Amino acid sequence: MNAVQVVAPYAAVAAPILVVVAVNAWLWLAGERGTLLLPALGGWPAIGLEEAHALHEAQPLATAEAYEELRLAA
Repeated sequence: MNAVQVVAPYAAVAAPILVVVAVNAWLWLAGERGTLLLPALGGWPAIGLEEAHALHEAQPLATAEAYEELRLAA
């Protein structure tokens, strides 16, 4: 095997990875924080227990009477 056949697969795999890393570095140098393509090293944002409960509290989309009315209409 010649050198081109050995290096070509490595270049094919490395090229897209290097492009993503380069774009990520360019965005970081331009001042972007928290919206980069690659995850940054840092902690997760803290959410209080009261807020977490409110996030998971959902109202029903429709009442039982509305479902009964739809069933009768069909």
